[in-house]
Amino acid sequence: MFQSWYATCPRGAEEVLAGELQGIGAKGIRPGRGGVRFTGEREVALRGCLALRTALRVLEPIGEFPAESSDQLYASARELPWEELIAPGQTIAVSASGRAPGLSHTRFVEQRTKDAIVDRLREVRGDRPDVELRSPDVLVVVHLGEGRGSVSLDLAGELLSNRGYRVRTVEAPLREALAAAVVLLSGWDGTTPFHDPLCGSGTVAIEAALIGLRRAPNLRRNLSCERWPRTKADRPLIARLREELSALEARSELPPILASDRDPEAVAATSANARAAGVPLRVFESDARAIAALSPPGHVVANVPYGERLSAGSRKQLKSFYHSLGDALGALRGHRLALLSASDDFESAFGLRPRSRTTLWNGPLRCALYRYGR
Repeated sequence: MFQSWYATCPRGAEEVLAGELQGIGAKGIRPGRGGVRFTGEREVALRGCLALRTALRVLEPIGEFPAESSDQLYASARELPWEELIAPGQTIAVSASGRAPGLSHTRFVEQRTKDAIVDRLREVRGDRPDVELRSPDVLVVVHLGEGRGSVSLDLAGELLSNRGYRVRTVEAPLREALAAAVVLLSGWDGTTPFHDPLCGSGTVAIEAALIGLRRAPNLRRNLSCERWPRTKADRPLIARLREELSALEARSELPPILASDRDPEAVAATSANARAAGVPLRVFESDARAIAALSPPGHVVANVPYGERLSAGSRKQLKSFYHSLGDALGALRGHRLALLSASDDFESAFGLRPRSRTTLWNGPLRCALYRYGR
């Protein structure tokens, strides 16, 4: 049966996610701000949980209503058939986003929605669910905007960008879904060499390897909906989808995927994370300004630092770093570059004219992905 679904993503990556959804058979695709609405059989949504690279959540909408006050939110949420959605003994959590007049604090919205659920179940069934914030059986997602509220259930239960391979980290790592969007927007298709010379904890290079291998990023994770009694048919369906997606994985050898950084802690983190992800990277310590050409020419993709990871954080020194990085990368003939930066100084200091730029959001930070080369 066709129904409506909603997938969220990092802001700016909506069109990339829309392309991924089209690739898995979704219909009625409508990109919006921070997500994409689509329609399809339940199988399409479950496949999305396992295979989408740029999605943060895949949501099953269960209600939409006016929500311009606390009382209106509570009353509307209480009208939803929670006794059909939450089984006795299951734990819950509520995650809220957005705002409405009088409802500007997400914690308060979460509390009022939780109260509505608990009160409904106590009235209808005579019991109440326990709240489990870390790994609930049912994660209820509430979004407020333009005076309305929407309530959905998260099929996965945890952010899809939490792949599970990040066992070591460095300061300000990129979320996996954003790193995947950067790689896909770079145009890399797994056929040419790839190098991230500012690898940090290795997320960009690892996501590139997963793309090159055609490995579904969440193939082995357990989804919350597998624990829902009302959707017990999901379990055999997800098992079949895992087999199908596993069969699509590339068996041939990847071109070289390099990850380097001048910080030995970053190199150690990338090595550990690549092992945890089970992907082949060549990881080594090197200054990005000493980068060597790839043979044959390929893609250089990186999240460029904007102050925190430089030994001296002054604006003048940062601009000097960008300039020397531009000299080094500009000398790479026949390569394609894709560089993500949150600095207003980057484009002019880097010194090369980009062929395109895309605005992406790294959490609250507005960034630009600059693309250079053929």
